[in-house]
Amino acid sequence: MTNNPKSTDRGIDLTIDIDATLEEVWQALTTGEGIARWFAPYAAVTPGEGGSVSVGWDPKEMWEQPITVWEPQRRMQTAAEMPSKDGRMVRLAVDYYVEVQGGRVRVRLVHSGFDDSSWDDYIDGLDAGWSFFLFNLKHALERHRGLDRLQLSARFRTTARAGEDHPVFGAKGLRVRPPIGGLRPGDACRFSLAGADVEATVAVRHASRTVGFVVPAWNDALLFVEREGMKDTHHLGIWLSLYGVPETTAAPLGQGLADVQSALSVA
Repeated sequence: MTNNPKSTDRGIDLTIDIDATLEEVWQALTTGEGIARWFAPYAAVTPGEGGSVSVGWDPKEMWEQPITVWEPQRRMQTAAEMPSKDGRMVRLAVDYYVEVQGGRVRVRLVHSGFDDSSWDDYIDGLDAGWSFFLFNLKHALERHRGLDRLQLSARFRTTARAGEDHPVFGAKGLRVRPPIGGLRPGDACRFSLAGADVEATVAVRHASRTVGFVVPAWNDALLFVEREGMKDTHHLGIWLSLYGVPETTAAPLGQGLADVQSALSVA
């Protein structure tokens, strides 16, 4: 994956190449069923310009964005207004560009519209999140083509100092070894969840905010840990994406995530 921020515009500009057909990638980006396999687990799309994309991690809390550009198997853009820190409404857009390059499909994601430095911390969080989600898109299409995803999660309020290894990776959490602070993409490691001690490989890493692991023991599942903001007290999310895994494996893992939340959450 490459990250090529434009010098003339604040925002995100990411590119990833995927070993799939153009139709498969387009379907993954522009249908509810496709989106649910790599991004939010609840998704619906009304296709075409003037349509909409709705996504959510809770079916009762869906986020809808209008489709403002629709060029089949070339480009889709969604856009919406968001309030800035000083109360202004700013139009932010997400563009997905797709094209065949060297026998693979290149996806370019551009998240733009940020008009001043007040957005910089938000952009940093977006960069961490989008980097993982594009990896998840590639992983779902290349490793789990055609399989639906079961996503287990825990999201809770917790505490940790910025710049230190987060307790979620320590003895009360996932017990990542070797210590998380020294791990980089491609590194092998181990962690524990629900009494199982498993091997994993670091897939993506944004040192201060996110890390994603591929877990072979669970049919190449993805485990994503996200720190939301850099204040000492913050929300933390742990998201486990399972593909083709039986319920007898999935159920204990869900309880394991609940146990981590119980150990580390604060009021």
